[in-house]
Amino acid sequence: MENPQPGQQPRPQVQPVQSGDSNGMALAAMIIGLVAVLLALIPIVGFISWILAPLAIVFGIIGKNKPTGGGFAWTGIISGAVALLICFAWLLLWWGVVNLGEEVARDYETQIRAAQSAGDTSK
Repeated sequence: MENPQPGQQPRPQVQPVQSGDSNGMALAAMIIGLVAVLLALIPIVGFISWILAPLAIVFGIIGKNKPTGGGFAWTGIISGAVALLICFAWLLLWWGVVNLGEEVARDYETQIRAAQSAGDTSK
């Protein structure tokens, strides 16, 4: 350290910033998982989450086994699982709508046939 001039204060020593080890897999899991949850909430675009959610879970499991980034890894695992649950909920909803539509169509067809046969017998 240099000796300061009379009337000047000494300059503090600047220490280089040491970056800790980063866990890229855990960070990727968190980002992909959160994106998967956001996309899963959008009806048609949510199909992308069928790919992203399992990736977030796998990356989170890989990242969890490293010494740093455990919170990011767990966030990725949990958000990936939530995204998958949302995807399954959409799948069940669409399946129910399709089945309801088929049932309504069958009932309508039955009513049309009944009306036609009633009209044929009255002639």
